[in-house]
Amino acid sequence: MPKNTPSKEYLKNIEYYKQMHKEGYSLINGYKYSGDKSYTGISTIAFARLIKSIINKNQINSMLDYGCGKGFFYDNSFEVNGQQFEPLKDYWGIEIDLYDPCYENYSIINENKMYDLVISIDVLEHIPAKDIDWVLERIISKAKKYVFINVACYKAVALLPNGENAHININNEHWWFEKIVNLKKEFTDVKIICVCSLKDNGKRVFFPLQFDDKITNYDK
Repeated sequence: MPKNTPSKEYLKNIEYYKQMHKEGYSLINGYKYSGDKSYTGISTIAFARLIKSIINKNQINSMLDYGCGKGFFYDNSFEVNGQQFEPLKDYWGIEIDLYDPCYENYSIINENKMYDLVISIDVLEHIPAKDIDWVLERIISKAKKYVFINVACYKAVALLPNGENAHININNEHWWFEKIVNLKKEFTDVKIICVCSLKDNGKRVFFPLQFDDKITNYDK
């Protein structure tokens, strides 16, 4: 497959997620999410404080959220572990662009624009393994200073319209490390942290992959 060319599976999945954004989707337990509650971007709020610290300590002035879903929490307040947060646009207080090819409101990306920070949270596990290299390269190439990624390494609760699990690309932290470290050679000026979300006896735990920086340098 030529570089930066989406596979047929990738393009088919894009259409699935467009449908899921509008119509909702079924869960593995038999329940269903409605369209308005589908992929709101809720995964991002768990990292709100961490990303705020990355912004402050790296003089970040601009950011791209690659795979933002509906981006609901950029304009709406929320709560995490009993703490109230203002909308992300206000809380982070920088220039922010949103991109998601599956949601019409944010489906256009400025190909010529670069950002101090690019984040991509709970996105890559939805991408076919054969497409990961070009998608990762696209994400990292948009960053001038920093990339923050979170990827789930376990099955989703959501099902695609064809009945398959929504996490079509489940790999361990070692697989993701090799993918990123190979690309890191091309982007030596960009710091990268990738947090792999794992399941340990049913509990979600985080395993950080760290390139030129450590997560311990930031508030948790």
